[in-house]
Amino acid sequence: MKKLIIGALILVMMLMAGCQGSKSTANSNEPITIRIMAAASLTEVFNDLKAEFEKEYDDIKLEINYAGSQALYSQITSGVTSDIFASANIKYMNQLDEANMVAKPTIFARNKLVIVVSKQTQVEINGIKDLLQDGISIVIADKSVPVGRYTVQMLNKQNDNPQLSANYKEKFFAAVVSKELDVKSVLAKVELGEADAGVVYKTDANASDKDKVKVVNIKDQYNVIATYPIAPLKGINSEHQEAAAKFLDYLYSQEGGKILEGRGFIKVSRD
Repeated sequence: MKKLIIGALILVMMLMAGCQGSKSTANSNEPITIRIMAAASLTEVFNDLKAEFEKEYDDIKLEINYAGSQALYSQITSGVTSDIFASANIKYMNQLDEANMVAKPTIFARNKLVIVVSKQTQVEINGIKDLLQDGISIVIADKSVPVGRYTVQMLNKQNDNPQLSANYKEKFFAAVVSKELDVKSVLAKVELGEADAGVVYKTDANASDKDKVKVVNIKDQYNVIATYPIAPLKGINSEHQEAAAKFLDYLYSQEGGKILEGRGFIKVSRD
């Protein structure tokens, strides 16, 4: 009897081990999830990239966190887990690179600024000079945000615009009623009619509600070009490194380039 009991116990233990082994195998077949920290202005295009990438790679899932680049930088440096960082400017990527937290950053896209005008406004705005009319309200991003920093650079370039007064920049800032923490908030306030006009990226204007806003271009000679770098984070395991590399390859592929251009970005070659 004792031998039978011991034999039964051994059999049960073997069966349990087999079940655990099967469970481990099943888990190993589950898709790898990589987390991407991406600038708010990349929302639409990265959603498009995610959809097409996951069709091609069913063993990889993308989890994307969108926010202002400065907020994402703070999250990464404070220890929030992530695999890839895509910024709307070089500054925050360089700081992570100097801290040895990212691996080989590269530029993948460029963008430029435009003016969005609320269709609820009572004033006519057809150019940058029209932003100085009495009583007008303007919303921009804070200078800690890449698009806010680019806005200041653009205004500095207006000093060379013969159509504008020498104190244009000061008058412009006098009309600013709000400074937002990401480009989507700037656009939202203009769409809601909470400001007459705002400065955003061309790609965000492309994605705006055209029933609520119109787009006014800024001449290239007085505009600035926004640069978007991307890099995997250091310290991620080999599986995540491989998955991140596949996404970066797709981003720079012909298919990825078409998606970028479809949203109004200027694609950049990896070479």
